[in-house]
Amino acid sequence: MKIIKKISLIVLAFGLTLSCEDQDKLVFDNIIESLGDAGGLRTVNPISLSIDLNNLSDSEFAVEVEEWDAEDGNLLDFVEVYVQFQDFTPDNGDSAKPEALVSTVTGEQFEIHPDSGLPRSLITVSAQEAISILGLDPSTDIDGGDIFFFRLALHLTDGSIFSSTNLEGNVTGVFFNSPFAYPANVVCDLDASLFAGNYQMEFVSGSGAFGPSFQDESVEITANSGTQRTLNVTWLPAGVTLPLTFDLVCGNINVPNQSTGLACAGGVPAISWQTIETQATFDPANDGVFEVRFNDFVSDGGCGVQTYEVILRFTKM
Repeated sequence: MKIIKKISLIVLAFGLTLSCEDQDKLVFDNIIESLGDAGGLRTVNPISLSIDLNNLSDSEFAVEVEEWDAEDGNLLDFVEVYVQFQDFTPDNGDSAKPEALVSTVTGEQFEIHPDSGLPRSLITVSAQEAISILGLDPSTDIDGGDIFFFRLALHLTDGSIFSSTNLEGNVTGVFFNSPFAYPANVVCDLDASLFAGNYQMEFVSGSGAFGPSFQDESVEITANSGTQRTLNVTWLPAGVTLPLTFDLVCGNINVPNQSTGLACAGGVPAISWQTIETQATFDPANDGVFEVRFNDFVSDGGCGVQTYEVILRFTKM
């Protein structure tokens, strides 16, 4: 079909590629100068960004950050850590809680890293601590799919404060990777052997202007974590093999928004997949047969195709 041939690969540049360390340093210094006296907390290692509903006593938010400022870290004073609870499961009542200060990390708790020469620190907040600060009842207020939202605020010795609420894209985005804000999803961790391995995938339903979206095929599902799985599928509108990722969220299966990298026109967001309304459910005690439901063409990539639901059924081989 001619319309299928219009779908073209979009190459998205998410980083800066430079030829040598001197150029890296020059770009860094130029952006620092353009930002004036700004500072940031670069995410070095996002260690734990989820809370296990089945193991709240041992769950925690943990992220390693590196502080930078116009004087190579010498302006660092302290970092405040805030937490907010967002309730996405209204069936058990609205338990949303406004933001509250949960801890303060002093400058003395940062250590100079030998490679960068900048101060680094591991920032952690236990689930129990966040629950206590917010006044939540674990037995009635928290469910899979809810989110603990953590925000960092950097205080400099000159009195400046920087956080996700007052910084521009250069700082929070790709170059400095200083988002200051981290959602920690409430999940129910599973053994990595569950819902993983060799499956027969059956295309149950889901067709649009380009015809059927998928086909029956044998697939291998890989566990990325206790709650996330990935497999490769053949996407028929373009006749290409693409990864499909889904999350196992305490009895529900959710496909997070993911780009196909393909579009019918340039200068527009690529075609994407995402679970929009109806989530498939699963039994953690039985991974023999389960379904995944999501919408195709959530972003249509300039193709003029209406979004529609896709259902895939998996049977363990």
